[in-house]
Amino acid sequence: MSSDRVKAVLEVGPLFESNWTGIPNVVAALAERALSDDQIGWTYAYETVPMPRQIVEGFLSQRSGTGGLETLSGRVWQAHPISRHDAARMSVVFPHIKPVRGYFGREAMIVHDLSPLVTPEFHNADNINHFANRIREDIATSDHLFCVSEATKGDVGAYFGQPEEKMSVIRLGAEFDPAELSAGMLQINQGVTVEPYIAVIGTLEPRKNGGLIFDYLVENPGFSGQYKVVFIGRDGWMNERDRLMARLAEVGVSSDRIEFTGYVTNAERTALMLNSAFCVYPSFFEGFGLPVLEAGALGKVTVCSNSSSMPEVAPETCVFFDPGDIFQFAQAMRTAELRAAQSRSRAQSISDILERARPHGWDQCYRQVAAWVKED
Repeated sequence: MSSDRVKAVLEVGPLFESNWTGIPNVVAALAERALSDDQIGWTYAYETVPMPRQIVEGFLSQRSGTGGLETLSGRVWQAHPISRHDAARMSVVFPHIKPVRGYFGREAMIVHDLSPLVTPEFHNADNINHFANRIREDIATSDHLFCVSEATKGDVGAYFGQPEEKMSVIRLGAEFDPAELSAGMLQINQGVTVEPYIAVIGTLEPRKNGGLIFDYLVENPGFSGQYKVVFIGRDGWMNERDRLMARLAEVGVSSDRIEFTGYVTNAERTALMLNSAFCVYPSFFEGFGLPVLEAGALGKVTVCSNSSSMPEVAPETCVFFDPGDIFQFAQAMRTAELRAAQSRSRAQSISDILERARPHGWDQCYRQVAAWVKED
């Protein structure tokens, strides 16, 4: 490593999760670019414990942190933490909450959203208080705040009175592996008939507003005869899902018209979105709404809430609606059906998708992070 390179730390704790969604994918995208940056001497760390480059490369290769906890337990005993003397001369980027504060010379963090404060109705009091106290100190001890959207930046300024010059917006990215796209398009290219379905994207929890789909089907049971409804994402509803399914049974919607995938890999999610008639993202609140950007790059129309950051993401491919208005949602669904039918008549290739995704890659996001590191 050249001694004249800027020294910086990327905290990669989220990569140790076995199933990557959301924040781990953001960290992975930044780490991939950091590994090839010849101007910054990056140290990868779990909190203050340095991680060998090979561990990060292994995670990125398998797209998972499976096995990482065993490795970490060994590193904690064998490796020395980054010393305070060295840390004082380094910049650090925390991709989420800060496990330590005031340890490094310069500290930046990525703020994804302030959901517990902005939408407290979806969180319990203990969670709200814990988040509010933690995020307040994290923000106060940071030299710079990277916000994932203008909406999040506005919330940080409003709730915590942060000056404009301390904040900047970094847009998250959407990229696809050509091999995964090829696998996802195989059914289309081979002329295999796929029963029409819509893809509802996001963890099944109240904030994601998946219950709106059930309200719609109760009022429009005939829709299930045209399309299956596939919920893509982890299930956070627990017993609530059974109650919602019982409501559908009362109006004659068969349970086999609704599917819940649970956790899926990025490749599986890409295939499910790619082969859908159109996508639905009914969330009440998002810091960014990355699936909307991914769906747009795949050429899919998305029925999307008009709240928080979501109108910023991919407005040209969305049909917006008020997430609390079932009538608006029904209108948006009809519009999406028409737009989707028009787009299906135009064949698309892998090169078409990659070309659409190119302006929305992760390079710009990393460049902004790297520029802050090199300011010093």
